Amino acid sequence: MKRLTTLLPVLGLLAALAATGCADEETTLGSSVTGSDSRYNGQNYTLYANSAASLVDDSLMTTGYNSYNTYGIIGNYQDATFGKVSAELYTQIALPSNSNDINFSEMIIDSVVLSLVKQRLYPDTLGNYSFHFEVMQLAEAVQSDTLYYSYDTLPVDPAGRYYDAAVSVGPKDTVISLKLSGSIGDVLRQTATADEFIQRTKGLRVRITTAGDEGMLSINFSAVKTCLSVYYRYRAEDTASSRYPFLLGTGTTRFTHFSHDYSGSVTAGADSIDGGQRLYLEPLAGYAALLSFDSAVHAFAEAHPIATIHHAELLLPVATEADANRPDQLLARKNSGTQPYIADLLDLYTLAGYDGKYDAQRGCYRLRVTQHVQGLLRDGYDPGLLLVLNARQNDASRTILNGIRTTDPARIEIVFSE
Repeated sequence: MKRLTTLLPVLGLLAALAATGCADEETTLGSSVTGSDSRYNGQNYTLYANSAASLVDDSLMTTGYNSYNTYGIIGNYQDATFGKVSAELYTQIALPSNSNDINFSEMIIDSVVLSLVKQRLYPDTLGNYSFHFEVMQLAEAVQSDTLYYSYDTLPVDPAGRYYDAAVSVGPKDTVISLKLSGSIGDVLRQTATADEFIQRTKGLRVRITTAGDEGMLSINFSAVKTCLSVYYRYRAEDTASSRYPFLLGTGTTRFTHFSHDYSGSVTAGADSIDGGQRLYLEPLAGYAALLSFDSAVHAFAEAHPIATIHHAELLLPVATEADANRPDQLLARKNSGTQPYIADLLDLYTLAGYDGKYDAQRGCYRLRVTQHVQGLLRDGYDPGLLLVLNARQNDASRTILNGIRTTDPARIEIVFSE
């Protein structure tokens, strides 16, 4: 498939798909977003997108965010719109952050337990699942200085199958504990520095296979209880075991591999889908949405060359067939350069209700884009607005938006003066 970053020319191909509609409107928008103490006489205007598409987001980097993206996801899921998706975790095993080396060669290892703190279940957050977990040793080490993407994998050692069984997971479970087979003790019994230990142990692949229930499990890597615990003794005659927690996830390099099968689905895995009727937003290296307001920006700038934008709000109505278990937040990026987030999202101050969250009363996502629109008028063109799901690396929630040629389309409502 084409990488998302190579699909910039789609704007030109889509430009002729729809006519742009821009008109001054007498609406109540100004009173609802500016407050009674406004010191300007604001006018209302609506910008309608002239082109839109859903684009494959298959170049998602799934490592390098570990300092603030402390969640991960494993599992399998499918629906008629987006087809099948699976997620599997690759992670280093590392010494605790305060350890420079380890001397475990002579230890007697009684047991090794992999613990994962549950963050969320999907699609039924309150359901009970029988997940078939598989934990295998990697044949190659996860490298600390390498950036990994959603399409990356590493080979596993077929002799290092440490867990392969079903586990019940429900809404009341907080920690999932997998007692690994004894052979992993031979790998962990090392005398090594921290870096040597990572290279020698190579790491683990953790996944949920299709032998059990279908579903996705989000994992909290920042939780202390997400770790690999080794219970050991110094001597055979010792009656009590001591515990040594190895780092897993946070504090290590980890990445997630996502794979999709769009056979028979509505999207069919197309690199680009016209956004006239619907826009598809899928996480886990699925789909992003691209909107262009270029024609509307030109028309507004010609009619109001000295306009000052006091408020601009991107409204993204959700389609009637969209899943009720919707994503928490949408983000917007400029479709140019390295695709930085728009200025409004980088602003430390965000108005509640305008930060890409879903508004149940209005049936749409709302995103403040005031600085962004003012910048478009200053630049004189719109390179496109790329919509992505905020938690697309670790949450399986997806949604469908109305397209730009529907009765309730995506649009930007502004309040301005001149």
